[in-house]
Amino acid sequence: MPEHWQERLQADLMTAGEICRYAGIDRKTYDRIQKRFPIRLVRGMLAHDLSGAIARQYLPQAAELESGGLTDPLQEERHRKAGFIIHRYPNRALFLVSSACPSYCRFCTRRRLIGKSPGPNQAELLEALEYIRNTPQLNEVILSGGDPLLLSDEKLDSILSRLRSIPHLRLLRIATRAFLPIPERFTPGLITLLRKYQPVYLITQFNHPDEFSPGVDEAVQKVADAGIPILNQSVLLRGINDNPQIMLELVQKMVERRIRPYYLHQLDPVRGALHFQVPVKRGKQIMEFLRQNIGGYAVPAYVFDDPAEPAKKLLYP
Repeated sequence: MPEHWQERLQADLMTAGEICRYAGIDRKTYDRIQKRFPIRLVRGMLAHDLSGAIARQYLPQAAELESGGLTDPLQEERHRKAGFIIHRYPNRALFLVSSACPSYCRFCTRRRLIGKSPGPNQAELLEALEYIRNTPQLNEVILSGGDPLLLSDEKLDSILSRLRSIPHLRLLRIATRAFLPIPERFTPGLITLLRKYQPVYLITQFNHPDEFSPGVDEAVQKVADAGIPILNQSVLLRGINDNPQIMLELVQKMVERRIRPYYLHQLDPVRGALHFQVPVKRGKQIMEFLRQNIGGYAVPAYVFDDPAEPAKKLLYP
């Protein structure tokens, strides 16, 4: 039987006609974009979108049809192991436990996969877990996708339990954007589940201060009150947060809510998203402004994920 958050997600999805009206595109353009990367938007996300900064992250644009960029900008397919494991760094790996997402960011690095193919079946999950078990240099696994929190509590519990039984794993991370589209996902049952497998870190992505609605704030508070650390990885986006004052307000709101500003990512050059790119020079100016106007605990590291490098490349300082 579907849980409330699942019912709400399905009931609140915008229709193609609604999205076309909001985005200012015709249905033919919508269909062309949809073939390249699925479109999904929850109505409630726009209810408090005072500046339009939320809509611009999720509404399709004709610019997505322009050529340029890379299908796999981080060359993840070169590092695929056991089907659903991406093992780029020596001590940690991504575990792609879901291909579904509550809302498709139009700059998604993994748009070649998300919403286009099924996530791992039971046999493939077991194969991935066996790879992790047989790779002792791994001490950390990041559950990603898609969004792991679209899995049921039962499936998530099963995966976390199996990971926790692997002796050499010390840390688990779960990457999610569920706070914004479905804050109802953070049920007492989910909170209890996450606490059971500590240390578990939630990695989220807030890109603009308008993303903090009363519902989002309540969900974040539940997680923080339970002692579950929340780290944020923002993406620097043209016309959304490439402004020093906006970024300052964003990090202020995060630290007030006990979210640590962890990374500010230079946009990966993914095909269909180059219109979001911001020059590195501008990113450094924003970082300098943050350094001058807020304590160091609130300043994220400004990084670029270069597939040719053994670690993320620090762009500032």
